[in-house]
Amino acid sequence: MGSTVPLAAAAADEDRGLVDRAQAGDAGAFETLVRRYQGWVFTLVLRMLGDRAEAEDLAQEIFLKAYRGLKGFKGASRFSTWLYSITSHHCLNHLKARRRQLHHLGLGGDRPGAVGNDPPAPVDRLADEAPRADVLLERADRARIVQAELAHLSEAHRLILVLRDIQGLSYEEIAQTLRLELGTVRSRLHRARMEMKARLTPYL
Repeated sequence: MGSTVPLAAAAADEDRGLVDRAQAGDAGAFETLVRRYQGWVFTLVLRMLGDRAEAEDLAQEIFLKAYRGLKGFKGASRFSTWLYSITSHHCLNHLKARRRQLHHLGLGGDRPGAVGNDPPAPVDRLADEAPRADVLLERADRARIVQAELAHLSEAHRLILVLRDIQGLSYEEIAQTLRLELGTVRSRLHRARMEMKARLTPYL
C-alpha cells in the first residue's frame, strides 16, 4: 500500500552522505536521492490530487524545488523529513491555488472542512484507539473507491491519513513534517480515520 520509505538509520546516514555530495555539486548524488524517493513523492501527490498526469508534473516540481533549496538544508532533520515537508506543503499550496481558480471560474470554492487548525487531543492515545485506515482500505479492496472517498476528506485530513496509514510515517515524523504539535497530529489523525471509516462502511 503506497511506497515504502527508507527510514532505517543506515539509510538516513547514506542520505546525509548523498546530500553532502550533492551540495558540493555532484549531480549524480542528487539523482540517487531522486530515485530513492520518487516513488514515495509520487504516491503522496497522487493520493492528494487524484490525477496521475497532474501528479507527475507536480512531483517534478517538488524535486526541482528540493534541488534549488538543497544549499539551505543544514541537516537539522533527516533529508527524508525535509523532503516530506516540501512535498506536503507543495501539495497543499497547489490545491489551494486550484480552489481559487475554480472559484474564479464559478465552478465552486472551498469545500467544507478545508485545511485549518485542529484543537489538541484530549487523550494522548486517541489516534491509536481509532480503526487504522489501511485495514479499512484493504477490506474495501477497491482502489477507485478509496481514492474517490479520500478526495472527499478535507486536505488536512487527507494528508495526515496518507502520511500515517499509507506512507507509514511515525507521529513524530508527521509532527516535524507538518510543523504541528504531537497532540494535534493524534487528534487530527483520529478524526480523519473515523471520517474515512464512515465513508468506506457502505462498501464493506
